[in-house]
Amino acid sequence: MAAQPPISALPWYHRSHYPALLKLFSDPDKLPETYDEWLKRAEFTEKRLQKAGFGVARIWIRPVPFAAWCKERNVSPDQRARLTFANEAARGLPARQ
Repeated sequence: MAAQPPISALPWYHRSHYPALLKLFSDPDKLPETYDEWLKRAEFTEKRLQKAGFGVARIWIRPVPFAAWCKERNVSPDQRARLTFANEAARGLPARQ
C-alpha cells in the first residue's frame, strides 16, 4: 500500500462569506480585497503544494463558527487562528491530490 502524502490544510472561503470574513478578521490586510483575487491566489497555492507532493485539505471557514471557535479559545481571528483552525479540522480528513 502506498504511503499517504503529507497533508497541508488550506483555509477556504465561500464567495458569499468573504465580505463578512474580512470584517471579522483582525488582519484583513493579509488577504486580497476581492473573493476572485483570493480564489486565484488560493488555487495557485493549492497547485503548488500538490506539485510538491503534498495532499491538500480545503477547510471551509464560515463567519459564525469561526468567530465562536476564536472566542472559545480567546484568540484573535487572525492568520494564525485561521491556520490553527484549518489544521485542527484537517486531522483525519482525506486530501485532494
